Amino acid sequence: MKKVSLKELFIKYGFYNMKDATLSRKQSTVESDLELLLNVKKELLALNIAEEMNEKEFVEILEKYTHGRTEVLLAGNVVPLEAIDCYVCGLVIELNRLGFNTGYSCDGHDRNRPIIGFQTSHIAMQAATLLQNIGIETLRRGRSLSFRISRYELPIMALTLNKLTNEQAIEILENTNTLMPKGEYFTLLDKLLNISGVSGDEDQIRNFVLDELSNHVDHLTTDNYGNIIAQVSYGQGPTILLNAHLDTVDEFSPNRIIIKNDSIWSSSEGILGADDRAGICAILATVKKAEKSGFKGTLKIIFTVEEEIGLIGARAVNDFFLWDTDIAFVVDRRGTGDLVTSCYGMQFCTEHFARRIHRNANERHPGNWQIVQGGSSDTRIWASQGINSINISAGYFNEHTEMESLDVEANYRSYELLIHLLQESRLLMQSHAIATRDLTVKK
Repeated sequence: MKKVSLKELFIKYGFYNMKDATLSRKQSTVESDLELLLNVKKELLALNIAEEMNEKEFVEILEKYTHGRTEVLLAGNVVPLEAIDCYVCGLVIELNRLGFNTGYSCDGHDRNRPIIGFQTSHIAMQAATLLQNIGIETLRRGRSLSFRISRYELPIMALTLNKLTNEQAIEILENTNTLMPKGEYFTLLDKLLNISGVSGDEDQIRNFVLDELSNHVDHLTTDNYGNIIAQVSYGQGPTILLNAHLDTVDEFSPNRIIIKNDSIWSSSEGILGADDRAGICAILATVKKAEKSGFKGTLKIIFTVEEEIGLIGARAVNDFFLWDTDIAFVVDRRGTGDLVTSCYGMQFCTEHFARRIHRNANERHPGNWQIVQGGSSDTRIWASQGINSINISAGYFNEHTEMESLDVEANYRSYELLIHLLQESRLLMQSHAIATRDLTVKK
């Protein structure tokens, strides 16, 4: 049988550069790994092996000192090598070295597909992107990646990853980013904030949004009341409604300018109009990038008129358009981290659904999101149809006043969250609470 150099074997089975390890792994873990390495080297010395050996025999030595018990959640910088299955160990170590923190792993033991779990679903998405870029196909389910290859091929993948630096991994992710670049996003936001559209006079903003949507949806129309109604399908999957409103509470002052103080934008006079131009921007960007994000399912998009004077446009939407909708995401909430799930005694969604959204939101932006009760919005109308609905912060403050401002970085995070929720929508739908739509609506 072909012999393999010890240097290559050490990389393939997780014996990373010990100097680098001290930077990414806890000292106690490094000490345990060094003890394992010492035992392996003693075995090699007894066999008079100094440079190369048969790979199968190397694994047999490793298995004397390892037990592969990683079915509990352990951070990648804590779990010792002896607790990781031999064949997946090198891949786990290399992923952690590159910043993709794992939680558990199993090489499948020739019975199941190899699997690696990560600390968040977002990290799992990024890891899947990196691995795909170097020719490794995976199947993602939440925080876990399963591999289409046998466990005996995993060490070769570790060897491939070992050639990448952290900087190269970051560059790969940046080049394959599914999000709209911030510069492009903020340009769109600026355009929206310079288009007037007080309640009852939304023609100009409606025409702009129609034009922006026209190349990205399958069906696009304006209903009898003036709401924009659109739909696009990306295959089998959940049906998700995205919603914001077109009108502003007042006209824009004709001579105003938008003051941009770092990430905080405001108006030199009168309202800024971020309520709800910021929500429109997040949804337009989401629709434009939904296909690239990998979302499978159908998007329904509603931009309503006359929301500011009593949700009039939303109330006029034909119920038929809503019948098969599973989830509704509205972007029309002040602040930077609110997930509005109720209003004045009316629940917008089940508690189970709210918890899942909250968990997913904080996986994408740890610690930034909280479930709150909010005020009136179009969300009430969609929830009244039995649709699990959430109103998401758009990043604006002091709406309806001359003191209105917009945190554009927070608004971009809302857009990132929408894309993330689309990517996770299949898992969100795997809940009895959602499938049966057992909302108890208090009107």
